[in-house]
Amino acid sequence: MKSDTSIKNICVAAVKRHTIKPIDFAITTLFDNELSGNLLNQIVFCEGELPISQTFIDKSDWTLVTTRRIVSCFNGQVRETVANNVNSWNWGDFKGHKNGQTSISEIKLNDGNVLNVHIEVGKASMIIIYSIMALVGQLKK
Repeated sequence: MKSDTSIKNICVAAVKRHTIKPIDFAITTLFDNELSGNLLNQIVFCEGELPISQTFIDKSDWTLVTTRRIVSCFNGQVRETVANNVNSWNWGDFKGHKNGQTSISEIKLNDGNVLNVHIEVGKASMIIIYSIMALVGQLKK
């Protein structure tokens, strides 16, 4: 199995390949070099687990992708899944054709449940989308 550092590096590289520069968005962060205090102090990481990206709307609504799991909070209710439990996804209106700064996408799990995730629309959407796709791809190899 790959190390958390290796998984993070692969995911960050995938995001950077698919995201229009500069990678500097209002509510979405790619943790390529530095950590943000907005969300990370609310999450307990397993030993070695590293953050990859986050969309942080406020303390009650956010999504975090780590090297092992996808964690999402809607109206203060936190749900998560390990990345190798992801079966498929439906990104929805990530281009922002509808009104609003964010879109809600669906991650379909192996057990038939769905984990909703927040995605900042427009160019920023590629950060969460490619974080999840690259992470799942690395863990399913």
